[in-house]
Amino acid sequence: MFTGLSIYDFQEQFGDDESCIDALVKLKWPDGFKCRYCSYGNYCKTKRYGERRCCSCKKPESATAHTLFHKLKFPIHKAFMMIYLISTTKKGISALELHRKMGVHKRTALLFKRKVMASMSSLLLFKMDGEVEVDETHVGGKGKVKRGRAKGDKKLVVIGIQRSGKGISRAYARQIDNAGVKELKPFFQDHIAREAQIKTDGWRSYRSLRKKGWNITQEKSDGGKNFDALHRFIMNFKAWLRGIFGSVRDLQPYLDEYVFKFNRHKLKGGIFNILLKRMANYPPRTRKEIFSVT
Repeated sequence: MFTGLSIYDFQEQFGDDESCIDALVKLKWPDGFKCRYCSYGNYCKTKRYGERRCCSCKKPESATAHTLFHKLKFPIHKAFMMIYLISTTKKGISALELHRKMGVHKRTALLFKRKVMASMSSLLLFKMDGEVEVDETHVGGKGKVKRGRAKGDKKLVVIGIQRSGKGISRAYARQIDNAGVKELKPFFQDHIAREAQIKTDGWRSYRSLRKKGWNITQEKSDGGKNFDALHRFIMNFKAWLRGIFGSVRDLQPYLDEYVFKFNRHKLKGGIFNILLKRMANYPPRTRKEIFSVT
């Protein structure tokens, strides 16, 4: 797979559709072709490059079928370049900028960007442990809001970080409807190990979670000074969102992108390989599914 950061190296390796399809074939069938309909392992090639036709049931399947590249409306080498730009542009890149750089329609660029973002959602494999800090914040809109309530177009987000010295080794974020126990508990269950030493402020919902067995220490927030790393993470996310995207309607995909790249920032060029593998093994998503707001 691709191991560099240079755009020239990338174009040399994935500058045409055939080289991109070859990469997808290896990711989709790493142990060799197996028909999804009858599980037969032998195939014959068709006139379409990278497509396999099962020798038993005779059903064909392309390298892009049943992946996030399913029914792609533009050349696949452009899709690979878009993934490269999304994964390697340090401060992120908007769909509008992808439209300008790649010469695809605005709606097409936005849909594909959102498909890439869908593959960035957490697989719930690695939980935070050790020293963990948790807090909520409101994103977007104008004016102040009461604790635990959203107002107007403001969106409430719960954020957790795992401390590593003065820095952060891992982080997760989720949009929630309110700061009640029913909304916060799933976030804790999905992203925080039971043995973690959790530090939060004095919000009452955390007292209820502590009674349910979580190792939570509560202390009143001193203007964010005693939650310095967490508040720095929150401020950086808000600055990133405003600087690259302005305003967004459905926030969770953007939280997923920021957290995904933050947790893997040391991998640099390796992020492209991770995204490509995820997209090759992620079920297809329609426009309606991508843009449905929950």
